[in-house]
Amino acid sequence: MGDPAGDAPLARLHGMGGHLLLYPDRIRLLRHGPWFTAMNLLAHLEREMESTILLRDLVAVHMVRSLLLVQFLRLTYAGCPNPTGHYLRDAFAENAFLFSLADNRPLLEMQRQITAATLRLQGGAPQGAR
Repeated sequence: MGDPAGDAPLARLHGMGGHLLLYPDRIRLLRHGPWFTAMNLLAHLEREMESTILLRDLVAVHMVRSLLLVQFLRLTYAGCPNPTGHYLRDAFAENAFLFSLADNRPLLEMQRQITAATLRLQGGAPQGAR
């Protein structure tokens, strides 16, 4: 799981959605493991195994909440997949990250860290927050 650029991440989160790595200039989403394999086989979801999102392109970081289903983090940037309204397709999109079935406090903390790193890099508020 080494980074091709050789950088050390500022923060990392390991959960049912794989790994989310925050670097000073980008986010890497690495998707693998039994949960993703099972969901892909059962629901025939098309998904990227790895996504890199540049913080300079990031517009918003959303926590998508559901009354009955798992919460997930959605990263919004130009050209990202639009929400479809289909929960599983949206949760497994290239710009989404699932963490846990129960306790998502670490995911909320990662959301805060991503926002802070984006503000530092962009020198102000993300475009969607202005």
